[in-house]
Amino acid sequence: MLPLDRQFAESIDGVSRALAEWSLSLLYERRVDLEARYGPEGRDLWKGEFVNRLQYLAEAIAADRPAIFVNSVEWARAAFAAREMDEADLVDSLLALDETLRAELPSQVATRACRVVAEGIAALRKPVANAVDAAAPSVLDHEGVDGTRARLYLMHLLERHQSKAVDVLLDAVRSGKSVAEVYETVIGPALSEVGRLWHLKEATVADEHYVTAATQSAMAILRMKLPRATPNGLRVLAASVGGDLHDIGIRMVADLLESEGFDVECLGANMPTGDLIERLRETAAAGGYDLIALSASTGLTVRTMTDAVAALRAETGPADVPIMVGGGAFCSIPDLWQVVGADGCACSATEAVKVAKRLVG
Repeated sequence: MLPLDRQFAESIDGVSRALAEWSLSLLYERRVDLEARYGPEGRDLWKGEFVNRLQYLAEAIAADRPAIFVNSVEWARAAFAAREMDEADLVDSLLALDETLRAELPSQVATRACRVVAEGIAALRKPVANAVDAAAPSVLDHEGVDGTRARLYLMHLLERHQSKAVDVLLDAVRSGKSVAEVYETVIGPALSEVGRLWHLKEATVADEHYVTAATQSAMAILRMKLPRATPNGLRVLAASVGGDLHDIGIRMVADLLESEGFDVECLGANMPTGDLIERLRETAAAGGYDLIALSASTGLTVRTMTDAVAALRAETGPADVPIMVGGGAFCSIPDLWQVVGADGCACSATEAVKVAKRLVG
């Protein structure tokens, strides 16, 4: 991540609220019909949309990966389509944002930012048969996914039948699936699906939280059925970076690494970099760690990940502890792990085991 890119991104961060207000005013000035169609809450809705879009824009510029912004725009299109909102409104909002950026930002920053926004507009203007399926496809029918069990597991949880959901997972193990396979072909896809349903307003925040909490309990049961290899003497520090509230994925990685003989300390979600550094210092006398595994689920934590990697490297110094990253942000942009300065990347828990073994030699 280049210093100038970070500087441009921070220029947007510093005035993002004002940019959102100006873009909102311009949009409503040009589209007088929005007041009637979106009602009294419309302006708040659109202001939130502009703020969110500017956050993704800043991350895309900092990483020099426009796909971070484009992906967010395509997700927004899926949400609009699911709510039967006019996709043209979204295009017009980006046009208003583009004009605001040109008028209010320094020319160098504006040129860079508008180039990224233009890619988002171009993506929206590509014809698609179904905006929901194009931008937010279900993974349950993907090759390698146990779609039947994933659907059944999720259905039971949405109906608040946790014990029945756990039985689905245990039945899969009894049928010959490994715990790793259950993690990746049943639980992972089911969690992805409830996230998709929430985004499309077909599931509530309560649904999503319940499914996540119940899955953590289910994983505790499955963890007892994992094989245990002879300890290899290697220690791993695992966590989701600060600002990332999701930790199921990193916990899956931790479980599978432990089954392969690693000694894993998983600190869970939203771990501030300062606390990670403090943990390194606390364990230094005992030999520290041989590998650090970090997760980021969205493009909004790319700079946080970059800063975490840099800080951890500075702390470990000559020890040169390898750092592995993963999560949705890195799976959608294949080379993003190199941008943040990591040593390797994995897009699944089983792949993480392979990458970990390679990184520690």
